[in-house]
Amino acid sequence: MLNCLREMDWDDLPRKSEHNAHEVSWTLRSLMAAGLLSVCAVATAMSATINADRAAQEREAAAAVAREAALVAELAEYLATETAATRNALAEPRLKPAKPASALASIDDAVLNLAEFDFSSLSDAREDAAERTCLAQAIYYEARSEKRIGQVAVADVVLNRVASPLYPDTICGVVFQGSERRTGCQFSFTCDGAMDARLNKRKWAASKELAGAILAGLRAPVSRNATHYHADYVNPYWAPRLTPTATIGTHKFYRFPNRRIKEAAPAAM
Repeated sequence: MLNCLREMDWDDLPRKSEHNAHEVSWTLRSLMAAGLLSVCAVATAMSATINADRAAQEREAAAAVAREAALVAELAEYLATETAATRNALAEPRLKPAKPASALASIDDAVLNLAEFDFSSLSDAREDAAERTCLAQAIYYEARSEKRIGQVAVADVVLNRVASPLYPDTICGVVFQGSERRTGCQFSFTCDGAMDARLNKRKWAASKELAGAILAGLRAPVSRNATHYHADYVNPYWAPRLTPTATIGTHKFYRFPNRRIKEAAPAAM
């Protein structure tokens, strides 16, 4: 306010003069001076408010910088600790423990056991892995966008076909039945080029996990013995000849009306 008063040009206020008959009175001059003082007071108050807001912003900025500095310091300490641990691990000697005498004495027995080893078990393991992959492919390409129960239902149909004398007796045989022909494949993804597209890694991993769980025994017969299904937006010619069993997600499921039927199964889903 003192600065405002200093900047006021008091000479601009009307003065009383003997040579000016129309000069304003000293009362008017006093009122104008009082008005200017009020303006100075308001301006001073506004300046103080602005300064207070600026100070608060500066304090908040300083606090933010301090918090960030603390986080950086904590991260630096963590990295230093991890680096030291890694360096120590790399510096440690990696020597294999010496074999006990009993192990050396049993080498002949190990060779004999190797000679008598049944290598067919390795073939069985490879076949199991292939079967799991084929079941996972059926789940992925036929029902990856379905809920888990819809995926289980598709897998159930595959396994129902494996158990049926009308279809191949392996999962891969069922899934890829007819895929060598331009028409007649039982599962469309095996012959329409769908398998050439890039896999969704997350959904493919989920399909493999589900296939493994089902083959491990966590199977649910949610399709009610169905051997066929189709999307709900199509009407295949074979549907009226079969018995509906369930509608799960976007798929409708069917079974043969008579399990003693000996005709070849109708094609494709």
